[in-house]
Amino acid sequence: MTCDELDALLPEVLDGHITDEQRDAALDHLATCDNCRLIVDDLETVNRLYEDHGRLHMAPEVRERIRRLLES
Repeated sequence: MTCDELDALLPEVLDGHITDEQRDAALDHLATCDNCRLIVDDLETVNRLYEDHGRLHMAPEVRERIRRLLES
């Protein structure tokens, strides 16, 4: 999996709505790509913060805006 492929799957990766093959490929990529691992770690932190403050789900468009900001 490339960085672009993982980027396209980020919402599904974070929500766990991917196939076993996609999950395995994403995990393999994250094991070798520091940049993508940092992005995923940051997004997971943002998701936890939202959950801790009573929000059960982050809207996909919000997640996308945050992802773009993290890549800047």
